[in-house]
Amino acid sequence: MDNILLVSIFGILALYYYSSMNVYKSMYRKIKEEKDSVHHAHDSSLNELQKLEKSFQDALETIANTDESLTKAREEYQKLKLENNELKNRNELLQKRVSELYSSVGII
Repeated sequence: MDNILLVSIFGILALYYYSSMNVYKSMYRKIKEEKDSVHHAHDSSLNELQKLEKSFQDALETIANTDESLTKAREEYQKLKLENNELKNRNELLQKRVSELYSSVGII
């Protein structure tokens, strides 16, 4: 009688063990799947981050090149503006001189 009771208790414990083992196995599989999906999402987000950093660096280089080009164009524009003002002043002086010469020729 003791042996039957002992065997039945071990049988119940074995059933409990195997049923809980299946639950733990399924939980382990689910956790492993979740871990893999999280790693995949993390890797894809890192790849996206690297792409964005690269495009950001390219944009910064483009901005720097554009700034350099604009600076050169601004300097050339200022030089041309000064030269144009000098030519206008010289033209006015020459016009005055021509007017003076015509008036002196008209007097003679």
